[in-house]
Amino acid sequence: MNEKKNVLGTSMIRRSGVLANKAMVYEEKAPYSNTIKLLMVSGLFLLALLYFIAVFRKPEQAEFALLLALSISTLVMWSFFNIKFRITTNDVEASMPPFKYRIPFSEIKNVKTIEDIPWYAGWGLRIWGRRLAFISMRKRAVLIEKENGFFRKLILTTQNPEEFIKKLKEEME
Repeated sequence: MNEKKNVLGTSMIRRSGVLANKAMVYEEKAPYSNTIKLLMVSGLFLLALLYFIAVFRKPEQAEFALLLALSISTLVMWSFFNIKFRITTNDVEASMPPFKYRIPFSEIKNVKTIEDIPWYAGWGLRIWGRRLAFISMRKRAVLIEKENGFFRKLILTTQNPEEFIKKLKEEME
């Protein structure tokens, strides 16, 4: 799907050869706890330290493996810290590069908040049966239920779930 921005900041989405206007109404980055920031940065720092130790000791296999692990960790950390949630004039979008998921307003059945996400859920993009979750913190989250499709529920850990729901309902009216 080709996407271009016009002069007013409105996305122009090419669907079946026709350009459709899709203005962004609201966008926010996911909130992150200090604990997860510390864990991610510490892990990356440890891998970088091990890599530099391997470079000076000259074992080529360890050097390559650590460089690969460091590169993958950096990519995962960049992706995780770029989780975004958007409300446009037509849909709700959640993205964690390179993944993006959209729900058109016409498919939304219900929107509500849910209590804290359990500790065993993990962080990042999670699939639990027919639920898709973008998790950045253990806190109250937005639950969007769909009428149909493979994923029937979308969970978003927004900064302020009540405000996000309010803006979403205003746009859906």
